[in-house]
Amino acid sequence: MQETLSSAESSELVRLWRRRQTLSPNDMGAMYRIVGDALVACNPPELQVLGEGRQELVAQFIYVKVLRLDADPDEADERASHSAPSTAFALCAYFRRYLIDCTRASSFRRKLSIGDQITEAQLEDEIGAGEDLDGCLAEHGLSAQAVQLAARAFIAELPEPERLLLCEGFGKEAEGGLSGIASRHAIASYHYRAGRLGLVHKREGLTADYAKTRIGGWLQQTLGIAIEPDNMAAILQVFKILGAEASYA
Repeated sequence: MQETLSSAESSELVRLWRRRQTLSPNDMGAMYRIVGDALVACNPPELQVLGEGRQELVAQFIYVKVLRLDADPDEADERASHSAPSTAFALCAYFRRYLIDCTRASSFRRKLSIGDQITEAQLEDEIGAGEDLDGCLAEHGLSAQAVQLAARAFIAELPEPERLLLCEGFGKEAEGGLSGIASRHAIASYHYRAGRLGLVHKREGLTADYAKTRIGGWLQQTLGIAIEPDNMAAILQVFKILGAEASYA
């Protein structure tokens, strides 16, 4: 589990986050320390995939996504009103999203022929531009932290076999897939359980029938997000938060 923030650190983080473009050198140092300390025990699987030094990736994340020193001032002002993270979990979720984007960008570049040139706009279109976890969730009266708490409660209420399938299959993407998890933990009828839970559906193209699964029912009944094409951006954000929480459960 990642490090936790004290009440004072949480308040200071929110204060600094909301005025990121006007921070003094001392404030930048304080923000760097708070975020860096909060991410000490945050080890998403994407760290291994990228193959770069962990410390370097954390520094890149803080420079590009936290301090946003290279951001356009007008864009920065527009984003200043977005919800600021106040927990180590939220910071870890932001960090993992950044690593996922880096992984996608790396994969995209490997597909190109040597000498091909791409613009930043092309790269952004390929990996997705959105960085604010609360943006599409706010349309449903939710925040990343609210979804985090709901995800924890959802995971805690699952029967042990389903919880193992979710945490190791959806969160940690354990070796061997669902069958490997079932074999290690002697889970009977694992494919049926995974189907009822909602783990064997294609996440990018859910149908209304997904509401009959445990995760689908949680999406609609607890979070209030209807399983419709127009809501896929919010649903995918919920999946990312659920996956991150499951990986630490």
